Amino acid sequence: MAQPAFRVGIDLGTTNCVVSYVAIDDNAAVDKSPQLLPIPQVMADGSVQEFTHLPSAIYVLAADEKGKLEPVLPWRHHDKNRVVGMGALALGQRRAGQLIQSAKSWLSHRQVDRRSAILPWASEFTQKISPLDASKLLLEHIKQSWDYRFANAPLASQAIALTLPASFDEEARALTLEAANLAGLVNLYLLEEPQAACYHYISDDEKLAALADKKMLLVVDIGGGTSDFSLVAIQPGSSSVSLKRIAVGEHLLLGGDNLDQALAFQLDPKQISALSATRLAALVQQTRQAKETLLGDDAPDSLTITVLGGGSRLIGGSQKFSVDKAALHEQIRTGFFPLVLNDEPVQKSDYAMHTLGLPYESDPAFTRHLAAFLTQHKDAVLDATGSTMPDAVLFNGGLFNSPILKNRLLEQLNQWSTQPLLACVADEPNDAVAKGAVMYLSALAGDTARIESGVPHSLYLKMGDEQFVGILPKGTLKGDVITLDQNFSVTLGQQVQFPLYRSDDHLECDIGSVRSEAGLHYISTLMTELDASHDVQDMSVRLTAQMTEVGVLQVNLLADNQRDEWRLDFSTQPSTDASRDNTGSGNDQAGLLHSNMGSAEEHLAKCFSNAGQKQFPELVKSLKQDLDQLLGNRDDWNLATSRRLVDKLLSVKSGRTKSAQHERQWLQLMGYCLRPGFGSPEDPARVQQVMNAIKAGTQFDNAPVWGQYWTLFRRIAGGLSVDQQNHFYKQFSQYYSPSGQRSRDKMKALTTKSSDDLIRLVGALESLSAQDKATTIDWLLKRLKKSSEPDTAWWTVGRIASRHLLSGDQTQRISEDQLFGILEFVLKEDWKKRKQAGLAAVLMSQMSVGESDKLSGYRKKVANKLKKDKCPAQWLERLESQVEINNDELNALVGESLPIGLRLT
Repeated sequence: MAQPAFRVGIDLGTTNCVVSYVAIDDNAAVDKSPQLLPIPQVMADGSVQEFTHLPSAIYVLAADEKGKLEPVLPWRHHDKNRVVGMGALALGQRRAGQLIQSAKSWLSHRQVDRRSAILPWASEFTQKISPLDASKLLLEHIKQSWDYRFANAPLASQAIALTLPASFDEEARALTLEAANLAGLVNLYLLEEPQAACYHYISDDEKLAALADKKMLLVVDIGGGTSDFSLVAIQPGSSSVSLKRIAVGEHLLLGGDNLDQALAFQLDPKQISALSATRLAALVQQTRQAKETLLGDDAPDSLTITVLGGGSRLIGGSQKFSVDKAALHEQIRTGFFPLVLNDEPVQKSDYAMHTLGLPYESDPAFTRHLAAFLTQHKDAVLDATGSTMPDAVLFNGGLFNSPILKNRLLEQLNQWSTQPLLACVADEPNDAVAKGAVMYLSALAGDTARIESGVPHSLYLKMGDEQFVGILPKGTLKGDVITLDQNFSVTLGQQVQFPLYRSDDHLECDIGSVRSEAGLHYISTLMTELDASHDVQDMSVRLTAQMTEVGVLQVNLLADNQRDEWRLDFSTQPSTDASRDNTGSGNDQAGLLHSNMGSAEEHLAKCFSNAGQKQFPELVKSLKQDLDQLLGNRDDWNLATSRRLVDKLLSVKSGRTKSAQHERQWLQLMGYCLRPGFGSPEDPARVQQVMNAIKAGTQFDNAPVWGQYWTLFRRIAGGLSVDQQNHFYKQFSQYYSPSGQRSRDKMKALTTKSSDDLIRLVGALESLSAQDKATTIDWLLKRLKKSSEPDTAWWTVGRIASRHLLSGDQTQRISEDQLFGILEFVLKEDWKKRKQAGLAAVLMSQMSVGESDKLSGYRKKVANKLKKDKCPAQWLERLESQVEINNDELNALVGESLPIGLRLT
């Protein structure tokens, strides 16, 4: 390979891409300051213009546009079906469903298959591409632009640094590298954006000298899509100062895009909330331009923007809106940059927006996220500075083009600090990362000072016995190979998984140390099949790990036979059915969102939003079938897909009151998707939101609606608090207590309340007091003495008296002494006529730990009667099972997961 002639820095941004370069030349007369690459881009009218920034936007031409608009770029073999850059943004204003944006954010989105063609998200356009391919297309355009300008020095032969957020996890890093490789850029380095900004800043000797008496530099990098916080220790060096990165923040999907979206919702919240995701994306392009104007110098008091009619026609034709500067500034002061205490926690709120498909942070306040970061690393700051605050801050990213935002954040930092911070401001916030990447390459060559950095967080692998082994401590330098002393066992010839975790920064990681899950956070899973050169089932292996010089994690397994070796490159293998369906456990994946989730969300918006109901009044009638067609059989929906539907249903909850059918469908779908009320970290908040929305009851007083109301809460009963369960018990009691049964008004009201479903709900309330359970059983048994009473009550008695509680603590079971009288009663029933009585008998007498001989004797009587009355065979199997339901049996019921690949020997 020819020696590189240039050092090239590529800022692959969420909103814009920038390329910088400098010639590698020993001639002192040659200008060594980085230059920006002009990038040719097709415009909306078909012309070609050059810009030093490339919008991270891709527009896919539809069949009717081909031939009318023919992209002609100055190089051969360019893509004639897609437009990249400035023209893509303009064309996307007219046809938002064909515009792809924020590819970098999608590449880090764990809940989608980043290799599947899912973009544009929620669009009905059929020619979609994957986040991985979108990133590749942007890099290909950059490569072709470079090769056109420097034909004798192709980009693939140059020294390249490609930047990414410091908070990108190992999977996102690997995918970024893969996208570059697919674009033909094989030899490159991955560099974190805050580090690149630092390199750009310290390339100025005067600015570097200003840091000489400082101890700790806080880097705040806020771009269009992400926020990155880093801490860099400043230490005296032999000739100048040395810098060492000591902390990296969480991956925050919070940036300028969030301001743009919030500004869009200011225009007309009801109409904007009804917009399709693709039309909203187009509108956000316009509010972004308005925001930049209103936050600039000499800004007008207001601006007018025009929203063009789109395919969804939820806003029909063109419509003008006024964007107010004062309202935007107020939103910034109170929502995005509020002045808070330095220990104020990040808040959970309803702000979290999935409108554009991405999981934005639920708390929009940059200041609270920054406070949480500094609190988390206060010990490191204290050790370096003797105070709780850094003494210098470097602002970077497009958000800080606005002096208003920069000054607001500086005001907050100085409030937290006893001394004013040195404000280090990049002269070129849009270009600093790309230029800094060039300076990083110069540092690698020894031409300039190098910032010392290593692995941002300690890394662990999960083993088969639910233990976690430390493989790479925080701070491990790139290229340092860590070899674990222990021997591990792997099973050959079967597909296995290697789950990867990172730890909280305050936890010490000893290489090879084994610990529990506390303080660890799931990152990614590699699934692979380990084959060997000979016929052996289990093999002993040693494990090595490193963060390569390129900047990605590499784990190797070396067999004791010294012949077999396996390299595990995390999450760079194409996804399989197994990986999509694996629900994992604990902090593991809850599965991936269905590729049609965006379309399903749009469908719910059409069905339940005010504007959608006007245009599609009959849509509710086919809602179930439509969702099944989009997402497949609902029995196969995973946790991620189900809960995302819950979030969308909550966002359109007011639309359920349009009609009885709307309310019934909303309640039914909500109950199905939120069941069993727990299992996801956000489920308690979701259950509370549901309670807040419909605790008072239904809007339509008829049996089908009430039936779905009671069924919803029966399905999510496991996630209801004791107080919430008691609330529903009181609802039941007002009708079924002796006084309720004597009340004509109550009995009249009960005729519309779907009484069978209300009785079933009580059976699922496992956290009721022992007294309330006993009272309920007494009421129901008295009713069951009447031949006219439906056998639904037997189902409820069986659930209340079951020996295996589904979600409650086993100590909440009723006592055995209470069981025997009920069993005597149920054994006298005719189970051919009252089948639920037979099921109740099974639930009450199934095997349980520490049971008495008397209960065992009743179980034999139940078994004989099950056979005599020809009850379902699975009831008898459950009754005679030698074990209670355990985690393995439960996993088998909800879906199998792959075995863990690593075991300690």
